Amino acid sequence: MEKIVLFEDSGYKNFGPLTKTRPVFELRDGIFSVRERYTRIFKDREFYFFYRKAFDPAMKRSGLKGVMDLPEGESFIAINARILPNKNFIKYFSAIEKQKSRFSSDDNGNLLTGKFTCKSEFVESVKNGVKTNVRPILEVIRYPWDIVNSTGEWIKNDTEILSREDRWKKPRITGVFIENKDQVLISKTAKVGAGTVIDASKGPVVIDDDANIMYNCVITGPVYIGKKTIIKSGARIYENTSIGNVCKAGGEIEGSVIHGYSNKQHEGFLGHSYIGEWCNLGADTNNSDLKNNYSFVKVEINGRLIDTESLFAGLIMGDHSKTGINTMINTGSVVGVACNVYGEGFPPRNIPDFNWGGREKLLKYPFNKTIDTVKTVMLRRGIELQEDEENILKNIFVKSR
Repeated sequence: MEKIVLFEDSGYKNFGPLTKTRPVFELRDGIFSVRERYTRIFKDREFYFFYRKAFDPAMKRSGLKGVMDLPEGESFIAINARILPNKNFIKYFSAIEKQKSRFSSDDNGNLLTGKFTCKSEFVESVKNGVKTNVRPILEVIRYPWDIVNSTGEWIKNDTEILSREDRWKKPRITGVFIENKDQVLISKTAKVGAGTVIDASKGPVVIDDDANIMYNCVITGPVYIGKKTIIKSGARIYENTSIGNVCKAGGEIEGSVIHGYSNKQHEGFLGHSYIGEWCNLGADTNNSDLKNNYSFVKVEINGRLIDTESLFAGLIMGDHSKTGINTMINTGSVVGVACNVYGEGFPPRNIPDFNWGGREKLLKYPFNKTIDTVKTVMLRRGIELQEDEENILKNIFVKSR
């Protein structure tokens, strides 16, 4: 049985603040993270992971094996974590298994897949790339908006995996209108309030364990609602939206990804956005996701202005960031890690890590005060900030401007 190494390469830098606090394979896309999807699709394989050293304690706490845990001399297939495992990739993977040695790369020579027996050769290939003419047609994410734009399709694919599990009940709930019941999965432990409308005519709606959909909500699939997440009364959750575990969501949300433990529970619009963990959007926070001249949106990533080649692009927000009430966010904005955005008018479209303020002024907030807030917020959910997590935030703070 071939072992699989799921690895991240230097491309992690193109996901802005999101991958400053997690490896690429922990990014949510659809119902699962990239890692969760791979381990479910290839559930008979033994997985190892290659990632930045700073995440080693967190990976070990999760019971994940690093590439150095691989027995020396055993063959393994390396897969770039930026590849999304669609049906085309699964066929390609079968071809890799049959080869003694096979490498593929993107147009820049970055390793996409390879078959190795030597760990040092693998590490060298990740760092320096490979020379090969093999350029498979694969779905490779490069920027956050690639994830946002593919989320609806992955919710559809992931629902097929989840539907095999015996924890769903037939959606016969009093006072709830459901369109296309065959595409609705509701956990046996979830609650759905009367007056709610669930429309799965364009894609599935999945409501996971212990989720609470309060009265009079509208949910239009494809949508995923995570475990222990609360959808507030009157919320409108539109297609292509994935909301992680232990969140609170309300107002209007469309085409967006929200990681776990984040709140957007009041009125206001969130569209075509990617929100990290432990974020809070204040009441009546609104973001623009479409320019008035209908031109493609450009987003600043790593100091470069990147053309998304899309009409729609909203907010990218790093972990532990917040907005004040009545905050307006411009099209294609990036808010870093541990920021606090507030004040009248539109704030800058790119706010560095650990900055507080808005249009009038931005100030770098002291690290010790930020950590006090982070610890307080996490303890409210019964979670303690670990030393290695604090060290990661400290490193981000030191490098921030």
